[in-house]
Amino acid sequence: MIMDDITAAFEHGHAVPQYADIENLHDGCGYTAGWIGFCTATGDMLDLVKRYNAVRRGNALAKYTERLRRLADAESDRVDTLGTGFTTDWRHAAADPAFRRAQLDIGHDLYLLPAIAAAKREGITTMLGVEHLFDTALQSGPSAHDCAGMPQTVSRTNRIMGGNPAHGVSERRWLLAYDQIRTRQLQRPCEPGREVDWPDSVDRVAALSGLIRAGNWRLDLPVRLGSDVQITIRLPAH
Repeated sequence: MIMDDITAAFEHGHAVPQYADIENLHDGCGYTAGWIGFCTATGDMLDLVKRYNAVRRGNALAKYTERLRRLADAESDRVDTLGTGFTTDWRHAAADPAFRRAQLDIGHDLYLLPAIAAAKREGITTMLGVEHLFDTALQSGPSAHDCAGMPQTVSRTNRIMGGNPAHGVSERRWLLAYDQIRTRQLQRPCEPGREVDWPDSVDRVAALSGLIRAGNWRLDLPVRLGSDVQITIRLPAH
């Protein structure tokens, strides 16, 4: 799906998902890994490993399940409890198509499905519009409790625009306003620990705004992501 490849471009600078990537960015998330940057501190990595356990018993990551649960419950960015072999085991698991499929499935369940549901409520009908909501949910959160997350950004856009596309506001105008609000939120992070990485990521919003100006509402290939991203997706990765 083209949205998966756009995520890969924004997250890793590649036109295809990087399932094996794993590193500690020292940004409060612990290890950040895989296609969307699953984190040990936020619980989505735990969800992923549990999904993988269900389809591949005895996999390389199964032995870390309880340790990942403790880190998620405590929202802890400590990674020393996982041991020195965790990153190697992650990369080993990433060679398994079942693990790569699990990464996509969990990413869709946690972030894409809420974006699709929000798009339906707001009257957003284009793939590019859904991509805007999906990317915000991925980066800043899918919950109303996330201070710069997708629901909050949608609500702020509705207030500024005096409504949404479901009530007659042009989707183009609404999304351009949404991008302005999201850019300001990234420039002035409300989330502790994001003072460095969020301001550096405004280019992904600029790239999406570029797709609006180009009129690529269906995300037809090739998808040219401009600004400082500068990646063209010519073929779907899967």
